[in-house]
Amino acid sequence: MSKWSLFKTLFAMQYKNYIRDKFNLFSGWFVTIITLVGWLTFRDTTNSSLTYDPFVLASALGVCGIRNCMYNFVKTIHEFKQKDFFNRLFSTNTSKKFIFMVMVLFNLTANAVVTLVTLAIAMLYPEQRETIKHVNWPIFLVGYVLLLILSNLMAFLIAFWVKSLEWCFTIGNFYYFGSVYLLGLGIPYNVLVSEKWVIYVSYLFPQRYMVNIMCAGWINAPDFKYVGNNGAAINFGYGEQAWIPYVVSIVIILTLSVLVYKMFKKVFEFENRKYRKFKNQHKHMAIIYAINRSSSLEELESLIEVRDNINLNKSKLNNTLKDLKHQAVERRQNKNGKGFSKTRSKK
Repeated sequence: MSKWSLFKTLFAMQYKNYIRDKFNLFSGWFVTIITLVGWLTFRDTTNSSLTYDPFVLASALGVCGIRNCMYNFVKTIHEFKQKDFFNRLFSTNTSKKFIFMVMVLFNLTANAVVTLVTLAIAMLYPEQRETIKHVNWPIFLVGYVLLLILSNLMAFLIAFWVKSLEWCFTIGNFYYFGSVYLLGLGIPYNVLVSEKWVIYVSYLFPQRYMVNIMCAGWINAPDFKYVGNNGAAINFGYGEQAWIPYVVSIVIILTLSVLVYKMFKKVFEFENRKYRKFKNQHKHMAIIYAINRSSSLEELESLIEVRDNINLNKSKLNNTLKDLKHQAVERRQNKNGKGFSKTRSKK
């Protein structure tokens, strides 16, 4: 199978997995959009009412990205892992980087679609059309890209470290709903800052820093200070140190990148470490030998057995390889013997 064919197949698999999950569509699309529309439509009606933040749309866009990664992407990765999809696929010469790149690309595509739909709905409101004219796009896009990188890394860690899918959902929803209510969408940020303990709790969500960058860019406030719709002077809690969210975001991403790298080595490369004394071309010999010579269901079952028992010690693995070679020789001899017998009988 060519890379293009594999790309289309994997993309289609993820698309079907995405649209068939009605809860994902409801919570990932409708909850966020309805919350946003509610704020933009009703806004504040009296002097004593709640007032939405001028960056509520930026918060909604960030929450959409968090939702796609923390629920849908985690679910897809975990299901592929549980069905042994990765192990079977990587037993061939398929590039791991290519597979994960396609998976991340689909997730980014889904995020882009949700972002554009949410943005289009918000543009129905005149005040949002006016706000978007003054957006500091470099700052906003830096925050958005950092947020997606972080959320994708977290998705890989959750999906591979947590065995139970239910616990994956629990952790994912914790970060999703926490982001909804603590990062300026469900509850206005100008209300949250009046309760210091709530701000402290928000530090449990690493996405906070990236969403703050997005919000600051949306209202063109590079110093992370702004005047709310109710006239109050508000800041994001960084004082005069506007560099803090950028540095903290990069440090968190680098830390998670190292963890993901080590995790991938542990999950997918333990054979290479165990047999590091072998030459590179001899790694996974049993699997390569069986794949190239598989011509029946029984042989494929033997391949799966070898793959499932790849963590056996060196002597056992070599014995398995010898048995496979011996069986292959016997089959060839039997075929040659039958062919020779048929030739003599014709004569």
